[in-house]
This record gives sequence, C-alpha cells and structure tokens, in this order.
Amino acid sequence: MARRRNTQNNNNNTDNNAVRGPSSALTSFLREQGINANEIRLRYQERLRNGNLDQEETIEEDNEENGDDERIQARSDDEEEVYSDDENDEIQQMRETARVKRRRANEYSSDDDEEAKNYCIECDKEFIISVYSKKKEKNGSIGYLCPECTKLAIAHEKLTRKNEIEARKRRKKISAALLNKEEFKIPSLQDICIKIITDNIEAVDLLGEIGVINMKKISRILSKNRSLNSKTMSLFLDRSLKELEFWDCSHIDRDALNQIASFCSDIEKLNLNMCGQLHNENLQYFGTKLHKLQHLTLNGPFLISDVMWQDFFDSEVGKNLKGFNIRNTHRFTGDSLIALLDNCGPNLEALTLSKLDGLTNKAHYDILAHYLQNLKHLEISYPNKEELIDDDLMVNILATNGGTLETLILDGCSDLTDQLLISGIKPFCTALSKLSLAKLDQLTDSGLTQTFTNWTINGGLMDVNFSRCLHLTDDGMFAFLEHSSQTIVELNLNSVKELSKGLFTKLSRKLYFPLLTTLDIGFVRSVDDSVLSILSRVAPKLKILEVYGDNKCTPKALVRDDLRIIGREIDSI
Repeated sequence: MARRRNTQNNNNNTDNNAVRGPSSALTSFLREQGINANEIRLRYQERLRNGNLDQEETIEEDNEENGDDERIQARSDDEEEVYSDDENDEIQQMRETARVKRRRANEYSSDDDEEAKNYCIECDKEFIISVYSKKKEKNGSIGYLCPECTKLAIAHEKLTRKNEIEARKRRKKISAALLNKEEFKIPSLQDICIKIITDNIEAVDLLGEIGVINMKKISRILSKNRSLNSKTMSLFLDRSLKELEFWDCSHIDRDALNQIASFCSDIEKLNLNMCGQLHNENLQYFGTKLHKLQHLTLNGPFLISDVMWQDFFDSEVGKNLKGFNIRNTHRFTGDSLIALLDNCGPNLEALTLSKLDGLTNKAHYDILAHYLQNLKHLEISYPNKEELIDDDLMVNILATNGGTLETLILDGCSDLTDQLLISGIKPFCTALSKLSLAKLDQLTDSGLTQTFTNWTINGGLMDVNFSRCLHLTDDGMFAFLEHSSQTIVELNLNSVKELSKGLFTKLSRKLYFPLLTTLDIGFVRSVDDSVLSILSRVAPKLKILEVYGDNKCTPKALVRDDLRIIGREIDSI
C-alpha cells in the first residue's frame, strides 16, 4: 500500500504547494541528464522498425517501455503523488531484459554447437570441443583431443608423474648411499632380515641367537636411528661376549648400564660412545665386576667425578687396563691422569686423551714420557690450550715409544712444528703405519721433505691425514707420496689448498699407488676432471674419492666405473 507524503518546499517560489514522493537513483539520474521519456520511446520504436527484435519481444518490451514512459511522464507532469514501489518496477524491468538476452543466446546455441565440432588430433574422431577437451601439439600442429584420447592422455600424465617421483626417490637413495660411502644395490636376504629385526626391535625378547657379527650390525643401525635404549640393549648382552660396543648410549639409563657388568662379566673390551648418563656408581660397579676388562673407551662421560676416576684406577680392574681412551669431558683432571699413570702407565698399549678441558697444566702432560714405554696407539688431540703440547714433549714420548708405536694422532695440536717430524718421527718411528696431523698449520714443505726423503727405517705409511695443513705445497707432498706410494691405503688431503694441478701431473708420470682405496682431496681448488682421470688410472684399487668443494669436477670425468666420486654438486640430495 503506497503512502503519501506532503513536503513543503520553501525555497521554490513557483511550486510552493507541490507534493513529492521518494525518487529512485535512475529517476534522479535521468532528470539530471535532461533525458526525456518521449525521446527514449521514439528511439526504441525506430529500432523495432529496423527489425532488430522479433514481434513477440517487441510487444512485450513495448508494454514494459510504455509502462515505464507513463511512470516517467507522471513524474514530469504531475508530481503531486509518487509511490514508493518505483524501484521494484525498475528491478523487474532489469530481470525481463536479462531473460530476453538468455533467450537470444539460446537461439544461437545450436549454430555454435555446429561450429564447435572438431576432429581429434590423435585419432581423427569427430567430437564437440568442451572445456574439458585437452590441447596437444603433434607434428608441428596444435589441436584438441576427443574425450577418449583425453582420458588416455591424463592417465599417461599421471603415470609419467608417478615414474618421475619413483625415479627421484631412487636418485635420493643412490645419493644417500654415495654420501655414506656405500653402494646402492639390492639388499641381501641377511640385510632384509636385519632390517625387519631393527623395525621390530621392541619385541626383542622373542629373538633367538643371531650371531655376534649380526648383533654388531644391528647395534650400529639402532645407534644411527637413535633407537638404542634401556630395553633394546638387552639383545646385545651375553655372558660369552669378549667385546661390546654401543655407539649411542644417550638413551640408556644408569640401571641398564649396570646390566653390562652383570651379564657380561667376562668382557675384555668395552666401548661406550655418547655415554652422558654414565654415573659414578656405574663406573664403581664396573670396577668391582669386570675383572677381565683390559680396554675401556668412553666418549662423553661428563658425570664421572675426578675422585671417582682416581678410585677406579686404584681398583683391581683399573690396574689391569692396557688401553684407556677418553674423550669429551671436563672432569678428567690432572689428578685423574696421574692416578691412571701410577696404576697402569707402564702397561698401557693404547692411550687417547682428546678434548679434555680439565687438563690445563702442562706439567701433567710432561710426565707422560716418564710412564709410557710400550705404546702402540697414542692420540693426544685438541688440548685445552695449544701450548700444552709442544715439540719437546712429543719428541720425548716418541724417543721411548717410537719402536712400538703404530698409530700417532695429534690432530689440533697446532703448536707443533717441523721439529716433530724431523727430530721425533723420522729417527724413532720405525713401526709407524698411521699418522694424523690435521690442523697443524705450522708444518712446511721443508719438514716433509727432510722427513720422508731417505726415510729407510720405515717401510711406508698406510693411513695418513694432512687435512688443513695449509702451508704444504707440491714439493713436500711429493716427497711424502714418493716414500709411501706402495703402502698407502687411506689418504686425507682435505683443504691442503696450495696443491697445484702440476703435482697430479707429476704423479701420473712417476708414481703408482697399488693399494690406495680411499682419498679425500676436497677443497683443493686445482682438482678438475683431468685430475680425477689421472687418479683413476694411477690408483687401480681406489674405491672412494671425495671432492667436496672442488667445483671443477663434473660427471664428464673419464674414470673407472667402480670408482665412487663423492662431493660433486650433482651428488647432493
């Protein structure tokens, strides 16, 4: 029901008593633009006479237009009364216009369908193109596929993507095996069984006898996966064991560690890595139960106090030790070292003192030469201060132990100089086969040349590490290689950056390495594809060649098929 409203317009003197209703936006716009309804009707009828619309639409739309004209004329001639439903009429008109357009589009749809017909570019079948039709290029032309061929093409694309994913996974496995210095191949039945065991290790009580060698493999796999814990470790405990090694003890608590001494009382060699949960009472229990223990290796026993170390070395077990290797703890102090040397120093055949921040007094290292007499293995690496280990100390130790010493590791003792080589190693180390001098940045070509030239008392080294000896160049390295070329098995020259390509060319013409199997020449920038080819030829048994940081090495290098090159950019996962 429309409602009238009287409005007094005081500003218009000519139409003071006019009555107006609410105006729509369209009405206001037409009035402002000066558009007359009669003119609109005339133009509309002119279009009708030109035949642009059919008769049915003309009659329907003419009625709508006339109604609209009457409303507009009513507003112009008689503004005494206007109703509020004008906007509804306009909305209705817009809807009718949309219906007309849809009908017009439907009339042309049949013609469009005829034009949309096409022939499949693959099978030449006639079909109608739709939004789902797939475009394809064939023999230089572009066309569309019929529905059947489209389905086949989509299925083929899915299969291709699946194969690409599988190939990518395989490449990742190959790269991972390569970086782990392993060969990617079909696993053996034994390896499959071991994997099943490790995947179901929680059911450890159901496993029977699987052999010592396989137990070591399983132990290392569990350690690598961080799955070795207080429960799973029970698989590896047996009274007949002589050797036991756990590479990751971080999830084994103190009660479980005591089981080692309870179940393996006859053990002779014990190696516990990452043993941060080893407590004083554990070491004390070992000192009372492991009466046959001769070699003890511990990495990270930072909960063992200085007093407990002394008590352990004073025990019967501590006095029987022939090998003691300790790393990464600040509680092994000078008093602990003195207790070790007092109780078993003359009997020690193997000693490792690495990253021990509790040893801060040089005098404690100096007494080593007075106790050690029959060493076969000696490692003193990464001391708290570089001046703790100097040339005089090492020359004194080598003077008494050089005849029996087989392994010498002095990594990170950066205060050592050429004097170690000339006055210590050359005159005394007749049996030395493994030498590691990583990060000794004061070594020079002169020291290597004087040491390895005419070193007749030593038949040749087998395992050598000169990584990050930054001042070594071609002359000193060739002197070493010439001496040990027939015996060297593993060689690390990582970051010996002054080596030139000329060294390898010289090796190609003068030396041969029949036993070399592992070589690391990473970050030696002169190494390129031709160097890889030389090494492949002069070292016929070389299996692993690491070239990290050598950006001149590419897959184009001509090398043997059985040589695994690790570290090229293409090797990254």
